[in-house]
Amino acid sequence: MEFKFTVKVILLLLQVSIGVPANAFVLMIYAYAAYGEKDLKPIDKIMCHLVFANLLRLLPKGPPEIMHNLGLNNILDDAGCKSINYITRTARGVSICVTSLLSIYQAITLAPPTTRWQFLKSRSQKDIIPHIVGFWLFNMVLYISFAKQLFAVKNGTRPRFTYDLGFCYSKFIEPPFYYINMLLIIGHDVFFVGLMLLSSVYILYVLKRHREQVKYLHSARQNSKAMAERTAATNVIKLVSLYVFFYGVDTGFMVYTSGLSSVSSLLSEVRVFLSSCYAVLSPFLIISFNMKMYRKFRYPHKEKQMKSTDMNACHLKI
Repeated sequence: MEFKFTVKVILLLLQVSIGVPANAFVLMIYAYAAYGEKDLKPIDKIMCHLVFANLLRLLPKGPPEIMHNLGLNNILDDAGCKSINYITRTARGVSICVTSLLSIYQAITLAPPTTRWQFLKSRSQKDIIPHIVGFWLFNMVLYISFAKQLFAVKNGTRPRFTYDLGFCYSKFIEPPFYYINMLLIIGHDVFFVGLMLLSSVYILYVLKRHREQVKYLHSARQNSKAMAERTAATNVIKLVSLYVFFYGVDTGFMVYTSGLSSVSSLLSEVRVFLSSCYAVLSPFLIISFNMKMYRKFRYPHKEKQMKSTDMNACHLKI
């Protein structure tokens, strides 16, 4: 095996072996919390779908990519090729949308309780799931045309007028339809990244103004409340920054290569690898944001003991 393919297999193995268990672990934590609390907070619901989309971003495509680079060909038929790439692309699109929704929701939460914002605050609590379902449906429809152009590698021969996608090929699309399709996908990415950035800038503005307002207040209540708001907003900004870096590079490469007649395989592989890094690293950030939930999952008996102690204390007071 050539050195290039050896490095690629090692990196893919690292992504799958680290990213898949990490995302599955976070999903398990949220499932345990949902079972125990019966109802998750809106921000936790957003995180669940983000982690699930990241899992779909890594799991279906990782093993076939690794097998293909190890020299195993004809591992998928046309249906398998279309399905895996369609699921991966849809998950990527949902990940963008849900990350954007997360930043917008945090911005609305931090907004001052004026009449103008109060309506959005009340609506944001109710419309989280409809928006997320809409994101899934929208991205599923968006990438149907992409999936139709794919077919599996057969007998190790590459047909003419195709793009090499590893274990699959993609047919060339006529220029008008190709540019319309690329405009939709790139426009989708730019729009939701723009919403992320605007929301993050507003969050920073609100935090700065709030810090100035409480600067001369020495009340522990005021300081603890400000610290909690600042921590929650900082966590969201970290997640958005991680997304903007990796997917921003991915979108930049996509824009650059869309005008080229031929694209080097190394450039395409670097783009795909970087875009997958967000799905690998984001669960570790989410775990660090939810240490209280993690402790509840790891030490369930202590949680029950604390609840029973609190109940006994209440009865004694009565």
